[in-house]
Amino acid sequence: MSGAGNSSLIPEDAFEKDILEGTLGAEEELWLADPETLRLSDGAQKILDSVPEGHFSGELIDSEIESNTGVHGEPLGVVEDLVARRRMLLAWAERLGRLLGTSGTHPIGDWREQRIIDKPHYQRLKSKLGWLIRRNNTFSLHVHYAVRGREKAIYMFDRLREYVPHMLALSVNSPFWQGEITDMQSSRILIFSRSIHRAGMPEPLGSWDSYAKYVDFAQRSGSIDSLSEIWWDVRPHPGLGTIEVRAFDAQTALWRNEALITLTATLCDLLSGEYESGERREIRPSREIEENKWSAQRYGLKGEFASHDTHETVETRKAIESLLTLLQNGTKHDLSGAWRILDEPTEADRQLEVWRASGSTLGVARDIAARTRESTD
Repeated sequence: MSGAGNSSLIPEDAFEKDILEGTLGAEEELWLADPETLRLSDGAQKILDSVPEGHFSGELIDSEIESNTGVHGEPLGVVEDLVARRRMLLAWAERLGRLLGTSGTHPIGDWREQRIIDKPHYQRLKSKLGWLIRRNNTFSLHVHYAVRGREKAIYMFDRLREYVPHMLALSVNSPFWQGEITDMQSSRILIFSRSIHRAGMPEPLGSWDSYAKYVDFAQRSGSIDSLSEIWWDVRPHPGLGTIEVRAFDAQTALWRNEALITLTATLCDLLSGEYESGERREIRPSREIEENKWSAQRYGLKGEFASHDTHETVETRKAIESLLTLLQNGTKHDLSGAWRILDEPTEADRQLEVWRASGSTLGVARDIAARTRESTD
């Protein structure tokens, strides 16, 4: 199977469009469940057939739907879109006799019961990846930041990799998988980015030419049919002209979405400024970043990160506090939401608290659905 002779998957005007740099957008993945059993249940395709085009998109399984925002200059505009779309989905879920929820994994969802939606892209993935893709019942929040300039986009991509552990630790929301406690604060990472070879922590690219050569290799070899089959934690999105951050578990509470989107915008502003000023920073190797990502996956905010400079460990909370303090100086954005996350239990902690109180993963799923419904009030 070879893609030789095909035109490049990268648009000719990639990162050279006349777009406003720093504009934002997001995608939020949500699940549908049966109100009696709380197990994942179909309905996404019926919703997609009935709602305005562009607001939502289908994901891998018919019990998952993705909410897509418009382009906005500020995080608040993105969040307002997400609120409006949640309200639409809640109404549609009720009409279909379904519950709507969002978390990094569904606490009791059984991947063997799910149906891959009838879209060519996902049917190809089913054929290529088989069992691996069928078991990928995971949900995340993706944030886009518009960038002008190819080399700048690659520099920001390389630098953002260092902060994937920080972003994951703040967003952990998936301690359960198939009804079991996994001992991970983010089971989504375990199931998705550590089992599929083009997911997870990417190597630094160093230059646009390096990225273009990789895409050409993957396309011509028949490994990918579209750029959407590169699922890195951070990835260039040439079609939109954005850097896409994919490190976050899906959030049940909408205020956390706003906090994470704002954090992404502020961090990208900082890295954009580094590039423009010529004060480029060291690009960290993946093997070092992976150590911190593992800690975030396993312990959330309760672990330790290794300093890339001193090689000594520091509490994860303190590492994130240092980052927020750095970002706070000179930004127009309000980072109070990110600080609030540090002061409260994580979404994963909340799930475990409900499980301990109820003794039931069914109770956890019911709590997530209830809090998803209440989040738009």
